[in-house]
Amino acid sequence: MPVGKQIGSYSGAFSYVRYPAEGVVEGSYTGTVKGDLAGTATGTMTFCGDFDRGTVSDLGAGYLKSGGVVPYKGQGVYWSTSQGNWETRAAVMVDGNPCVVEGQIKMKDGTFTMSGKLFELT
Repeated sequence: MPVGKQIGSYSGAFSYVRYPAEGVVEGSYTGTVKGDLAGTATGTMTFCGDFDRGTVSDLGAGYLKSGGVVPYKGQGVYWSTSQGNWETRAAVMVDGNPCVVEGQIKMKDGTFTMSGKLFELT
């Protein structure tokens, strides 16, 4: 899938993480988005697999600095790069527009943080 220009970046933290079933992890997050979609994003990511790799889904909304609200949902994969560190890559529909999101999730001192980049899908 060809990826176009970078349209933004994000960083944030998970407010809670739970394990509803074997092989399933859910986490709700809030983050700051910079770039074309600047504002605050809130959502829930669901990870299915093991602690090394699997699939991830994301469902949330972006509250834009311009005053609008845009829904988003995505599907992708995650994989471990080292203990307490994961990479993610997902195709995400943002208000009906396809994007690619590449990110990192890190756990330190019991807190999960996230950061990454958003790209247009060409």
